[in-house]
Amino acid sequence: MPFVSIQTNQNLEQSNRQAVLTKLSAFTADLLSKPESKVMAQIEAGAGMLFAGSDEPAAFVRLKSIGLPRDRCSEYADKISDFLERELSISKSRIFIDFTDIDRSLFALNGKTFA
Repeated sequence: MPFVSIQTNQNLEQSNRQAVLTKLSAFTADLLSKPESKVMAQIEAGAGMLFAGSDEPAAFVRLKSIGLPRDRCSEYADKISDFLERELSISKSRIFIDFTDIDRSLFALNGKTFA
């Protein structure tokens, strides 16, 4: 159900990318209290990206999930930023996060929506 995607201008070796993806998947499942078997995680490293006119390490994160509680997004933002700071050495001040609560009728798995 949850989809988390990170775009960053940081370059990652393939082995490091897999390690971070594995951690990201488990982290997202724990953060949202969802089964990891339903989490999809993606990292696009080495993206052409400027933030505030600078190419210093930056990231754009998308977190989409059915039933994403809006009142917890501030808490999630802090935890996601901590994760990226720890795993990719990206300053919290250079991370944008886009949260989306997806209607169950607009999200599907295995050929069927969750409605």
